[in-house]
Amino acid sequence: MRLRRFAGAVTALALIAVAVAGSTAQARTIKLGEFKLSGATLDQLRSDWADQITARYPQGSWAPMKFNLTDRDLHMMGLPSKRVLTSHRYPVPTAVYPNGKMVRLTARSSKTSGKGGKGGSGGSSNGTAASPGLVTFAGTGFFGIRPGAWLLTVTDNEVGWCSMAHVYGAPGSYQISTAGHCGKTGDLGTVIGAVGNHTVNGVSVPVLLDFGKYSHSTGDAGIGKDWALISVDPAYQNLVTPTMAFWGGPIGMYTSTGEVVSANLLSNKGPQLSLDPNPTLVQQIVHYGHGAGTGPGGTPRSGTAINWRTDYFTFFGTVTPGDSGSGSNTVAGDNVGDEREAAGINTHIYVDGSLKTGLGTMAGTRATLVSGTLANGQLVPYPAPTPVPLP
Repeated sequence: MRLRRFAGAVTALALIAVAVAGSTAQARTIKLGEFKLSGATLDQLRSDWADQITARYPQGSWAPMKFNLTDRDLHMMGLPSKRVLTSHRYPVPTAVYPNGKMVRLTARSSKTSGKGGKGGSGGSSNGTAASPGLVTFAGTGFFGIRPGAWLLTVTDNEVGWCSMAHVYGAPGSYQISTAGHCGKTGDLGTVIGAVGNHTVNGVSVPVLLDFGKYSHSTGDAGIGKDWALISVDPAYQNLVTPTMAFWGGPIGMYTSTGEVVSANLLSNKGPQLSLDPNPTLVQQIVHYGHGAGTGPGGTPRSGTAINWRTDYFTFFGTVTPGDSGSGSNTVAGDNVGDEREAAGINTHIYVDGSLKTGLGTMAGTRATLVSGTLANGQLVPYPAPTPVPLP
């Protein structure tokens, strides 16, 4: 079964290099990759996020990890202001420049989006290049709609930064999970990428795409109750891959419960610690998200499990702003031979002095609570999805 998945991935990779042209039209392939920022910028963004968290949540509490971007944060990312971003929509891949210029990457037109409302492109006179008869998307690196992808939720009021978790459903009707506090039912999910190696002032030009709508969201319902599903639009179903970037999986769900370490702090003999006899609970967690300050864009990370409840799990490791909504997989699984089982959705972080270091104690919602059928990935991760013609 896994050999067939691997063969399918090789086929997908081979297709990335192909753009099919009509008899009278010249084809063009637009290569979009992961959006990456400098280490210094990401460190500053992490500091801003930590300040945002500690201003709202006291030491010793749990806080949702969503990052609400200010104009200052957006400027550091090479994006225009919140007012500009929230006054537009991105139904096709749209290059967004710091000065507010927007170029829709379509086969019909590459006119710059106007500064009007969220409706159409606005037909601004700023825009202009002639476009070919056919445009094909091709992903590079780990760009795509997949576990670990960078997720923005752009509403009338905010630009929120999260990551995507696991894929549910079947080809043609895929959904992808994230944290419920990242967006409410009816909000649009937006993936962010970059146009090749094109930069402005040393920063990659971002590309935004509204790829689907939140079909279900619990909102900020607390630890173990916080999840959402985004239904991927039919036009972008082929951009979905269930395989987690870098780590591979998930294949099935991790269902064991219990404490890795049990503590009795009130014993007459002093604090007593005991290990759970179930060895499958002592799991390494692996995840891939777009947390700030731990690498230039998406970064693979791991952590050590602390406990497994029926509705939530906790671990200690590298977790930073923007990781909210990313998915975690276990390394070993419930039984011998089970690898990369879906653990759940990373949602909350414990508020203490470690917030600005990139380390922390994280809590998440178990994948078993999400209302959907998990789409299995493969153990051997592949970087990009099959190309798809753009509207």
